[in-house]
Amino acid sequence: MGKYILLTNKEAFQTNLNNEGLKIVETYNYYFFDKLRAKYTIAKVLDETAKIKLSEEYQGKEYVNYIRVKFFEHFETVEEVREELYEIVDREESDDSAHSKLVKLEKVSV
Repeated sequence: MGKYILLTNKEAFQTNLNNEGLKIVETYNYYFFDKLRAKYTIAKVLDETAKIKLSEEYQGKEYVNYIRVKFFEHFETVEEVREELYEIVDREESDDSAHSKLVKLEKVSV
């Protein structure tokens, strides 16, 4: 199993980062047309049996799931996760990506 995973938080979809089985490495805000669309967090897996809490609000109700770390895509290095992240947010200089921006956060709060 790889050592790193990529977690996503969006307005209606939240991943709980407060987890003893993970160590937060880096977090990025993703903006599209200057609007915050998502927050991506690279985490090191400390406990392969850990579960990650995912919650979603839909039509006024909150739905919560606990997903085992083994079901997330894993990467061997932080650099591999960054490459995946850049691919997700389309860091190429195409027309659409000229309006997208990925900003690394200096301090990460859980």
